[in-house]
Amino acid sequence: MKPRRFIVSLNWAAIFRLLGVLVLFEAGFMLVPTIVALICHEPGAARAFGVSAGVTGLCGFLAYKYIRPTSRDMGRRESALLTASVWIVFSLFGQIPYMLAPSTHLSFSAAFFEAMSGFTTTGASLVESTDNLSSAVHIWRCLSQWIGGLGIIIFTLALIPMLNSAGGMQMYNAEQNKIAGDKIRPRISSTARRLWIVYGLLTLCLFMLLWAGPMTAFEAACHAMSTMSTGGFSTSSAGINIFNSVYVKVVMTVFMFLGGVNFALVYRASTGQHHTVIGNETFITYYRLILTATALFIIGILLNGAYSGWQSVTIDPLFQVVSLVTSTGFMLSEFKLWGPAVLFIGLLLIFVGGCAGSTSGGAKIDRVVYLLKYLKNEIKRTLRPNSVMAVRVSGRTIPMDRINNVVAFLCLYVLIIIAGALALTFFGVPLQEAFISAFGAIGNNSLSTADSIVGCDYLHLNAAAHYVLSILMLTGRLEIFTILILLSPSFWRP
Repeated sequence: MKPRRFIVSLNWAAIFRLLGVLVLFEAGFMLVPTIVALICHEPGAARAFGVSAGVTGLCGFLAYKYIRPTSRDMGRRESALLTASVWIVFSLFGQIPYMLAPSTHLSFSAAFFEAMSGFTTTGASLVESTDNLSSAVHIWRCLSQWIGGLGIIIFTLALIPMLNSAGGMQMYNAEQNKIAGDKIRPRISSTARRLWIVYGLLTLCLFMLLWAGPMTAFEAACHAMSTMSTGGFSTSSAGINIFNSVYVKVVMTVFMFLGGVNFALVYRASTGQHHTVIGNETFITYYRLILTATALFIIGILLNGAYSGWQSVTIDPLFQVVSLVTSTGFMLSEFKLWGPAVLFIGLLLIFVGGCAGSTSGGAKIDRVVYLLKYLKNEIKRTLRPNSVMAVRVSGRTIPMDRINNVVAFLCLYVLIIIAGALALTFFGVPLQEAFISAFGAIGNNSLSTADSIVGCDYLHLNAAAHYVLSILMLTGRLEIFTILILLSPSFWRP
């Protein structure tokens, strides 16, 4: 029997050259915290980010300058490999400032965890107290979330037009997912560019509104980036509780909500196509879920005697529901007083997540809608076994292969949580904490500040646990299949 040959004919040169281009962009982004450090008179941070930008830029330049692919063609294999690789490469270079900056000085594994948490918009942190961080580090943490929010590949497609004919659509699908909807423009680069314009304008609008409130310009910039990306990093260990402002909560609730909506839908609504929003069943389910969960939160607050004024039964529960379902992860200090039923509902919201094509994490509400309709049909089919029933969402029939994809995804989602929790227990993490850490990581939802839920504390984890959680964060951000196909032997065989 002949041994199976593994593929070695991937277009490696095209992959590495594109990675070089992307690394050059990352080096450019590192100049932002470098400038902030110089303005704020932080010589140690300026040196750390300057060195990081120099090393990153040099590596990117060498890859771009000296790697010359004979062909620019990229198939599905190359696109999947590039999509997964770029997140790892960005995190490897993005961790350098955390290792060098005087206010962090994290180990290699901890710095990689911190960088991966930022780019995947998970928001988990190994920094003991964010109050002691330099301004440059704060900006880099929030900027990394903003870059990763809409997606590194989407950013790439917006800037490199040649990818229209070089596997761009495969890369778009690999990073976003197939249930996010159709392209809003014929060319994939045009689609990516318009998505980033919407994303950027919303971030700018949020910045102006927060700056008009109790925040300084620096605080407003950091929170605008971390809120719009639904990442959840803050400039204070107390999070937004330090501002104690109804205005801040209302503004951030609105923009977290928008961050959880499919950005293609937001774009169409901004161009006057309001019927696309009104007739979108996923969006309707999304806001109905938020209203229902808020009502249940209010009931829990009243039953547990946590009422402390009109704000505690209006703004606070709505803010917390939106923060949880969009995977932003901002936690109110009063949350732990609302009772176990509220905490359980909160975990369900984290699992469901926002809409596909948004910056939020979780399994995505689109898949839950598809699954519920499919299960409804299966129940009916037990009474009428010969009937033919299609799954229809927003007036369109969903192909059966997409339903199968959704069922497989949700099964894998649960299995990976179990496998991740099991792996963490081997590295000394207590069972409950292992499960909830894996649950939060794959859903890109930080539970490190949610001591009201399970008491997660990432600070005591060892290096092996850092890498396990980093892999889970990446797997959740890239919608599972993009990572799993790289682990399949069939991917590497002809």
